[in-house]
Amino acid sequence: MKNRKPASVNLYPLTLPELQTENCTDTISDSLFQKLLKNEENEYLPSFLLDMNRVKKLEAYSHYLKYGGFPAICGDDSDENEKFDWLRDYVRTYLERDIRDLASFRDLEPFIKLQQYLALNTGTLLNSMSISRQLGINIKTVQRYIKYFEISYQAMILPAWAKNQNKRLVKSPKTHYMDHGVLQAVLNKRGGMTGNEYESAIIAEIYKQAKNVQSLAQFSFLRTHDGKEVDLLLEFADGYYAFEIKMANRVNQIDAKHLWGLENILDKPLKKAFLLSNDEETKYFDDKTIAVHAAMFLG
Repeated sequence: MKNRKPASVNLYPLTLPELQTENCTDTISDSLFQKLLKNEENEYLPSFLLDMNRVKKLEAYSHYLKYGGFPAICGDDSDENEKFDWLRDYVRTYLERDIRDLASFRDLEPFIKLQQYLALNTGTLLNSMSISRQLGINIKTVQRYIKYFEISYQAMILPAWAKNQNKRLVKSPKTHYMDHGVLQAVLNKRGGMTGNEYESAIIAEIYKQAKNVQSLAQFSFLRTHDGKEVDLLLEFADGYYAFEIKMANRVNQIDAKHLWGLENILDKPLKKAFLLSNDEETKYFDDKTIAVHAAMFLG
């Protein structure tokens, strides 16, 4: 029996490896993260400065953190204003055409309110009841609108990990905007990122890259009621990869404190834990915990 091709393909904004290409015929190299998912041997250089592709990776990374990953504004000669104009036009088109076709909304104002709320609160816990009270929108409408954001790939809903019944765990999900350029257009802002926006951008990138290699990883985050939080868990049949995400240019063992002791909480082995940041030095804190520059790991 011949192998069947997928009946459908989900197209996300470009990933960092894709952003490094110049045309559609260029070969797209797997990132270190994608090689990890494929169980290929990885070599983590002692410093990002030694990476032969550092310049290209940083260029793609800088573009991604500033404009997002939409192909229309990648690799062209448009200036910053034109790129942000395109993003604003995209948001308007999404609202005026795509979401109306998808959901048959008569009144877009409540949807726009929620869109702005989710952008402003990316990377935070999602509480539909609280949103309903703050925005004055019926809770069932809030839940329905959030689902439209998810199925139209504007945002991802990251569930809370809750497989340990003996540990008091937060059960509310988190929401992450899928593209930072779109987030800025929604909020009519540019320049600079908050820590939550950076976390969302990195988690969205990890999600896209995993989907591109057809990984079966289950995505979640972990937060205990006593303050321990892990930004991202990837679950496989044989264990977990854990991720802590920091926007800092320098990190140390203290920044990885929430990664310690995970083996005592998780129901499967911890395969490896990563601290992703803007620190160019690769640091091994123990045999399973490694700090690595986000652009080196994902580029």
